[in-house]
Amino acid sequence: MFLHQTHLPHVLGPELYSCPTQYEQEMGCLFRPGWHVVAGFEELARDGDFVTRDLFGTPLLLRNSGGEVHAFLNVCTHRHCMLTHAARGNQPKLRCQYHGWEYCDDGSTARIPDARSFRPMPGGPERLRKFSVHVRGPLVFVSLAENPPPIEDLFGPLAEPCDEYPAERWKLADAWEYRFNTNWKLPVENTIESYHVPFVHPMSLVNYGAEEAMIHEIHPAAAIMRTPTVTPWFYRLLSRWVLPRLDSACTVDHYRLFHGFPNLFLIRIDAMLQVMVVFPESPTTCRMTVRVYGLRAARETWYSRWLTWSWGHLKARIVRWVLSEDARLYPDLQRGMENSPFAGTISMREELVFAFQDYVRRGCGLPIENSISPSTAEILPASEAVT
Repeated sequence: MFLHQTHLPHVLGPELYSCPTQYEQEMGCLFRPGWHVVAGFEELARDGDFVTRDLFGTPLLLRNSGGEVHAFLNVCTHRHCMLTHAARGNQPKLRCQYHGWEYCDDGSTARIPDARSFRPMPGGPERLRKFSVHVRGPLVFVSLAENPPPIEDLFGPLAEPCDEYPAERWKLADAWEYRFNTNWKLPVENTIESYHVPFVHPMSLVNYGAEEAMIHEIHPAAAIMRTPTVTPWFYRLLSRWVLPRLDSACTVDHYRLFHGFPNLFLIRIDAMLQVMVVFPESPTTCRMTVRVYGLRAARETWYSRWLTWSWGHLKARIVRWVLSEDARLYPDLQRGMENSPFAGTISMREELVFAFQDYVRRGCGLPIENSISPSTAEILPASEAVT
């Protein structure tokens, strides 16, 4: 059953989906202080493996050293060059590409070529800037904040999909990214509601679940949707043959979507884990990264490895199909927002959109009277309830 028994207000006015001031508020209040998935652990599996990323304009370098992942600002303390421009690689030492300065895991210098020419250097040179890192399941999280919020605030509701299987049970099947000419909130809202499914995905997702079969959970930092799946008969037949050979606990009957506010999605169905992150880039553009994992058997054989590979790639193709159907709508959604004179309304089936919008409202300190009618203010506490 749904948590609300009446329709709900559209908390955020349409003008907030293109407003530069609102965008800066969201970046400062919701994004820069938070935790973000920037890599998969399989990219950093070996000692010395590294990847580089750009997180809200900040260049990052993540590196495995002795089995522990470290995150640094990808800038050398010597002459400000990026330590590396490579997207990924393996180095036995963390070394700058320009003059060969080497650094320890804590960011301090380990070796400076021709160090005598720098004398005297009282107290030594400045350390590399380090960022907080958290590895959970197959995912690597980074926060840019000096004092990030406790990550357990996020992982209370998100522990289930991350801890369901050990990281080594998940094999990356495919990874890609999109760039959309739309405000970041629109792909987020589209992902967390099922009302559009029969109209936008008539072949790929078929239909939404009945109200009495759907379960919504709303937490202060996350929301969860649990619903039975409605799939074609041939897909169900194939699933019931494949899934027991990978793990007896896998079932095709249940879809679980975990939304970590503001921009992280973990989707669990059968033997697949889908990870999506939406990154704002401007008031009217955003980027979405997608990772699709297939489940490995607890005791692998050549046959189970083939099943994992085949199932993962099949699921990745289906995910691409579904996301491409959504992407076709985003330009029209954005243009509609920029020209809408309406207040908007949200159905009970879309109540996770209401919860997300209220999270943005609260996080950015928007007064209720500037975003919704005062007569609906008594509804707001429900968006902070935990079921």
